Amino acid sequence: MTINSVSFGLLSVDEWRDNIVAAARTQIQNFKLTPQQNQDLKKEIEAIMHGLLNKAIDSIENPGKNVGKKLKKLAFNALVDRNKIQKEVPSYAQKVIDEINKPSSYSRLKNIALTELDSMKSKTYDSSKNAGQFLMDSIFSKYKVTDKPSFNKQSVIDQAQIRTQTYNWAFGMLGGVIAILLIWWLVRNTPNLHTPLYTLSILSALILLLVGITTTMIQIDARISSMDFHILGQDVTFKDQVLYFQSKSIVDVVQILIQTGKVDSMIVGVLILIFSILFPLTKLVSTGIYMLDKRRWAKNKFIHYFAFKSGKWSMADVLVIAILMTFIGFNGIVNNSLSDLNIDDGTITSITTNNTSMQPGYIIFIGFVIYSFTLSAILENISHLRNIVVVDKN
Repeated sequence: MTINSVSFGLLSVDEWRDNIVAAARTQIQNFKLTPQQNQDLKKEIEAIMHGLLNKAIDSIENPGKNVGKKLKKLAFNALVDRNKIQKEVPSYAQKVIDEINKPSSYSRLKNIALTELDSMKSKTYDSSKNAGQFLMDSIFSKYKVTDKPSFNKQSVIDQAQIRTQTYNWAFGMLGGVIAILLIWWLVRNTPNLHTPLYTLSILSALILLLVGITTTMIQIDARISSMDFHILGQDVTFKDQVLYFQSKSIVDVVQILIQTGKVDSMIVGVLILIFSILFPLTKLVSTGIYMLDKRRWAKNKFIHYFAFKSGKWSMADVLVIAILMTFIGFNGIVNNSLSDLNIDDGTITSITTNNTSMQPGYIIFIGFVIYSFTLSAILENISHLRNIVVVDKN
């Protein structure tokens, strides 16, 4: 997302400079005076020539006391027809226009303009040019591409593969959990298999929890898919400009909240860590210990509490709902904000895209919450059966 950030596109001085210079270069290369421009320029040249002639004649006819200048005046009046010279001005102006319209003259003018344009380009750049270029070069090198278009093309392919693989793994994990629950239903009346099967269930639940809290749950992606400007007779287009992008897991959120240094944020981060991560983790470990060591640990208050009574303190289910509501809220805010950027006024055309979405981590975490509730019910049933067996033996 860094490569397509507006910092390196729509808000980049370098990008605007290159686009404007390219448009100006095209205009210079195609420059040619129109008939109307020739006519207007001829009038301007005639006015200048008339002014220069009048000034020169006035200077000659007002020699002052200088004898030499008085002689020049006499010679001028005797040999030169002032009105005739003024009448020749249009023909002189036309000769100037003809000279300007020669290919060689256009070539010289274009070379002068292009030289000045290149000079202006060399003096215009981002203050962070070196750092930004180094970052982009390092990214291109990492992904073995040479420019932005090839990077975008390759990233689309890679993202599609990663997305497919991630969802396949997510649904595969949930499929494995469903298979374990199906086995539970089949062996529900076989007590000898309860302990090893519950141990397997605990391990699978731990995997779901750890993957769920470390895998991306929500992705906020707001971007301008296309923005077109009409400048200097040329179309300037910016594609796929990322305005805002965040992709976080529960662990990422907790880490960010704690690292802010603000007391209120740190408290929220610690609460999420305790009630939505540590409590479910401790509960799973406690139930596993309870099942493996039936007699010794069954009466331990700490193990018994976390195995049977800590569920009400676990906020995992609440967090699932909170994340869903957060997604709905963010999605609405992003849609509303981006709608204001959709423009089509003839000069600027802008199309925005909201790619905000739930990610596989959310699916896995929901699976863990449901699975955890189911395992709690299974444990209650197993414990009840144990108590019955103990009573019967006594």
